[in-house]
Amino acid sequence: MNNATLIFGIILIIGVAMVAYKYAHRMGLHNNVEQLDQVIRQIFVEADKSPISQNRLIKGLKQHMGVNEKMALKLIGKARMEGLIKSDGVNVELP
Repeated sequence: MNNATLIFGIILIIGVAMVAYKYAHRMGLHNNVEQLDQVIRQIFVEADKSPISQNRLIKGLKQHMGVNEKMALKLIGKARMEGLIKSDGVNVELP
């Protein structure tokens, strides 16, 4: 086995490990309902008003949890399914 094949194999293994870690980390965020509830409540406290816009919630989730917009939307969907928030498509409020 020559050096080029060995280096390629190591890079491939590192790449697969990074993708698996990123997937596990994002699913951990999605499944941790307690952390999601705390972050959402913190965003509402910082906003100082009850109904906030969905865009503000997305920006808050991106800032506090370090996720992209797509994952923030998934987290909002998860929060809605768990009954943490109520949304009419434009505004979001705590139940």
